[in-house]
Amino acid sequence: MHLVRHANGPAPFEAFMASYERCPAGLEHDLVLLFKGFGTATDELAPYLERAAAWGPGRVEVPDEGFDLTAYLAAGSVLEHERLCLLNSFSEILVPGWLALLDAALACDRAPGAAGATGSWASHLSYGLYQAGLGGGPYAEAFPSRRAARHAMHALSGSTPASAPVDWLYNVVMTARHGARMSPFPAVHLRTNAFLVDRALLRSLRTGAARTKWATYHLESGRRSITSQLVARGRPPVVVDRRGVARLPPDWHAADVLWQAEQQDLLVADNQTRSYQRADALQRAVLSAHAWGTRARPGGGGP
Repeated sequence: MHLVRHANGPAPFEAFMASYERCPAGLEHDLVLLFKGFGTATDELAPYLERAAAWGPGRVEVPDEGFDLTAYLAAGSVLEHERLCLLNSFSEILVPGWLALLDAALACDRAPGAAGATGSWASHLSYGLYQAGLGGGPYAEAFPSRRAARHAMHALSGSTPASAPVDWLYNVVMTARHGARMSPFPAVHLRTNAFLVDRALLRSLRTGAARTKWATYHLESGRRSITSQLVARGRPPVVVDRRGVARLPPDWHAADVLWQAEQQDLLVADNQTRSYQRADALQRAVLSAHAWGTRARPGGGGP
């Protein structure tokens, strides 16, 4: 199921479809297009459906509320497939047989709760504490400095950094407001750009509405995140690389996938992995440290 957001325009969808056609899944499946935010403009769906017509796509429509997880959960309540492979609007498949690799990982003897292309240990709580000068655990050792990390993060997002006092106040307020529901580093979480999960298992998890950015952060990497709920059930998720190696959370840092080395073993790319590819050496170092703390292994980066 590929998420198609009206606000993104057709370019990300075309990139996904080109990669989908270039990299056969290696496993029988149905393609479903998850249209988000098209509202009453159903005539605008036609070019997307025509582009994917050769694959006989199904379709689900949801309003433009919340974030990716909100749409996934809504679609999961109407589809009847046993398993769902969920790919966000910026996903680009890199490896033939990608779906077969995820399926094999999900079917292994360890019975993981989900199998995804990327995972992270990054913590909003620890980063906020670090930027506020209140600790931050391994981040205090992993980052070159608070200022360097702050400026690199803003440069990567295309925003202008606030003054140091304003940024300090923001981190203090956000930590006070949301810290109780967030996890400290390592906040182990499977990222939602591309993952395979049993539909019944996904629907059995406590998710809430997840309509705001911070509610989505809570659900993705908070104390009661999807990943933490799977771990509590004895079914931790795995990250799968392009060679089919499936790693449990303690070993995710060892994969050259998200923000490590040159990401050469990545199975499915997205806007975050592409941001790292374009980044300079300092920006790569900051991203890698954000995801992996002192286990970061950043690649050299651009000029």
